[in-house]
Amino acid sequence: MVVGLSSCHDHTVAMVISMPKIIEETKMIQGRPQTSASTRDGRRWNGDAAAHQPLDAAAAARANRAAMFIKTMNTIHEELPPAQPPDASPDLSMPPRPSTGQRHSEVLTSGCTSRVGRSPRGRISVALPRLRRTGASGGDEGLLEEVVLLQPVVQPGVAASVGFASLSVAKLLDLIQAAQGGPGAMEDLRSSLSAAFSSPSLLNASFCFPGLYKPRLDAGGLLKVFKGLIGSEELFAQVEMHMVNAAFEGLSLWANDHDEAASLIHRDQLRGLAALLLSPVLVDPGKPQPYEVMCRIMRLVAWMPAEGRRELQELLIDDCSEEEVLRSLVSRVRLHCDETVLRAHQMQRLSPEIWEGLMLLQLLWGTNEAIAQRLAKSLRSSEWPEADFGQSLAQTLSQLGKPAASVLGRFTLAPQVRPPVPSSEFHLQSLAEEKVPPELEFRLFVENACAGPITPSEVLELPLYAARTDYGFEYVLPSKMRSFMANRNLVPVSYTRKVLQVENHHAQVYLQHQVARRVAADLEVLPGHEIHIDPALLFFILKVHRDRILEDTTAALQKATPEDLRRQLKVVFEGEQGVDEGGLAREFFRLLSAHVFTVEGGLFDPLVAQNARVLWFNSASVRESTEFWLAGVILGLVVYNNMPGLDVRFPPVVFKKIKNEPLVLEDLRQVHPDTYLSLRSLLSWEPEEELDEEERNAIFENTFCLDFVVTYEMNGATETRELCEGGKDRVVSYKNREEFVRLYCEWLLTQSVERQFEPFRKGVRRVCDSPLFNALHSAELELIVCGEQALDFAQLRKNAHYDGYQATDECSMERSGRVWSMA
Repeated sequence: MVVGLSSCHDHTVAMVISMPKIIEETKMIQGRPQTSASTRDGRRWNGDAAAHQPLDAAAAARANRAAMFIKTMNTIHEELPPAQPPDASPDLSMPPRPSTGQRHSEVLTSGCTSRVGRSPRGRISVALPRLRRTGASGGDEGLLEEVVLLQPVVQPGVAASVGFASLSVAKLLDLIQAAQGGPGAMEDLRSSLSAAFSSPSLLNASFCFPGLYKPRLDAGGLLKVFKGLIGSEELFAQVEMHMVNAAFEGLSLWANDHDEAASLIHRDQLRGLAALLLSPVLVDPGKPQPYEVMCRIMRLVAWMPAEGRRELQELLIDDCSEEEVLRSLVSRVRLHCDETVLRAHQMQRLSPEIWEGLMLLQLLWGTNEAIAQRLAKSLRSSEWPEADFGQSLAQTLSQLGKPAASVLGRFTLAPQVRPPVPSSEFHLQSLAEEKVPPELEFRLFVENACAGPITPSEVLELPLYAARTDYGFEYVLPSKMRSFMANRNLVPVSYTRKVLQVENHHAQVYLQHQVARRVAADLEVLPGHEIHIDPALLFFILKVHRDRILEDTTAALQKATPEDLRRQLKVVFEGEQGVDEGGLAREFFRLLSAHVFTVEGGLFDPLVAQNARVLWFNSASVRESTEFWLAGVILGLVVYNNMPGLDVRFPPVVFKKIKNEPLVLEDLRQVHPDTYLSLRSLLSWEPEEELDEEERNAIFENTFCLDFVVTYEMNGATETRELCEGGKDRVVSYKNREEFVRLYCEWLLTQSVERQFEPFRKGVRRVCDSPLFNALHSAELELIVCGEQALDFAQLRKNAHYDGYQATDECSMERSGRVWSMA
């Protein structure tokens, strides 16, 4: 019977054991591929009849023997038997069991190190511990197991007639349902799960979809079955520790050190890791055993070579792309990372497990982004199932007027694909609770990650370095990884703001110390003596009148040097008493933003504010560049003096331009939505029938009648501008339409507002210019400046109090519910 399955990247190996079925003889299965073309071959084993009494071992021992056979397969390292001619009888002799301390170094040209792959006949025989059964009189009654033969067989699911011992999702579900009915079935469930999780080879081949030529993990079905197992608390309590112990044993067989993990580069070697991450034993990372299991998984991923990490990510993209599955993986890994931070907080020391956990979480982040990118690509390349569907829809909507035409424009565009798991679910909540002090993280960032943040794709390529640590001599991740801010996509914005505040405070204190040392040197004051320093040298004191706040601020900022602007801000309202401890500065920025960041000020486009409800720079503005520079300085002072939540509605593209990030067509949607829809319709246009390139270009030109020239209004006059050299003589065709869209977006978002935006950007950078600020992403900068824009109306409704509302007032409550639903 087949008792196990092992897979490498070229071969799948079945473990076959012959069992004595009758007293006179034992049939030995040769383990050939179980297909319609294959045959079973057996040889009679002539031995002492007294040694072949009927087998009466307990059913519970069968799974234990299977697990022992699988473990033996993983420790086979002896030399191969000599090749035999094709017509020779197979050699069934049992060589002595080899030492498990040796490793076979020979590698095939394909990269496979399997002994079966190197066997001339595709079969090897190995020795097992020869278990003997004792009779009632105490005598030896014979062997229970004799020979195990290993041969390449078909992939799981190809031959349905073969009873592989590797677990399937359906078989596991049957075992769970049966275990709820009796203790005997419970033992089968425990033994089966223990056998699967204790052997990487068996786990890699388990829980796959049936009937596929290439194995693929049924992650969705497996997660559903595991959730059912967790739901039955009594049943799960009886198998939990068995699964935990088996997982420990299996992980030790995968790799015990960095050198062993170097061979984990093929998908068939890593599929079991995804199943292990979905297992119910990892649900609660607060328990010691699940915590240690997850630590071993994360260390195994860190030990892998770059090729193995890439292959693991591809496996997750292909097999774990369902939203529920990916959310479960992210949740478990993030909760474990939070637990490692919590333990570090309790022990007052940072352990290597923290950074290894962040590496696995970054790998899942890359998986999440790759799934969205591939889905978006497939949607862009997809076509309507019926050729006349779009035309019939257009004819129907055209009868409904202009609003329906707008609906059609949106309908014809490819939908904006978001990753299955929102980015907020990757954020470490332990950092939001400041389990790692922001001061400590700032030092980690300065020491390890000043060169810049790490990207998820970079994580896959990170090598390990041998180093001496507090835990002994071991392989560790490079220093660039050992900072939370280096992994900024995993850090909540609230914590990023706190670390940025620490950096700004350090810069302000450093400037004050410089001033104090300079004054002390000028006065020749001896160390230990007190000196009195003018507060104007230590702080940037801004004196303004409430009725002339804009004029006074403009005059003061124009006189200030960059060093003045980087001192701590103190605001004084003329004619009023009060010491600025932060409240006056907040009041100052609130009043100032009401004058500067409004359409009435003349700096921002009123049409964009009306159509898109955001502030965008007015290309026709007659205001001086110094006023745009002033607006930038004010924004920089808000960030530098830790005054978040500025009441300003800037689109995200503004912060992308401040950070010099590349712009895309989607950025135009935030500022000029109508133009965006027109350009997208231009890109999505396709001819109704298959035509050659020349015919497509001709139809496109006659349909749209465009050239590489943009027309716009400037101070009441119509002006034109060529998008490229010779643009007025260049027609937009089907072939060059993407170039036209790119140049048009570049003109609208960059060139048309360059005179206004460049002074604004220089004003921001005049105040904010530090390693941590430079490492911020545009989305993080937006949240720091503007605060959280998404409103949780469900939470607001839950905590709202209705004055005058009576429980019997059903109509009022119904109307209120409709209002909340609309909100």
